[in-house]
Amino acid sequence: MRRAANILGWEFVAVGFDETRGVTQPCVYLMAHEAQPGVYRIHYAGQTHSLAERFAGHHRLEAARALGATHVLAMMVETERDRRMLETLLRYELRPPLNEENVPTHVQGWRAAQYCGRPELAARARQAHLNGSQAMLPAWTHTPTSS
Repeated sequence: MRRAANILGWEFVAVGFDETRGVTQPCVYLMAHEAQPGVYRIHYAGQTHSLAERFAGHHRLEAARALGATHVLAMMVETERDRRMLETLLRYELRPPLNEENVPTHVQGWRAAQYCGRPELAARARQAHLNGSQAMLPAWTHTPTSS
């Protein structure tokens, strides 16, 4: 039985790296490991039109494994724009250490949160922008609920 994890209010399904070959749907994904029951350490956030194709030769897989990643948390998302906006919001909120892109700005985080229907996250990003605060330190752990 696959486990589910709630990440920022969305339900992701835990998939072993070896199981990604069978997942051909478009999705947003997180490379992670469960540090303790219900507490995930997120190493990388991405989006793809096919999880199987993406993981056939993912450029950050070995680095994620070296940091302890054991599986992928995946959520099916059909449209590319929806996937990109959710990925931006996840990179803004979770700050995965293996993402090579710059951490999204507060404005980008606000825009992504608005688009994704998360007004509480948008308000926090807006306030950080208005305060002129620097990007937060990496939030390498997240405490979602497991089911």
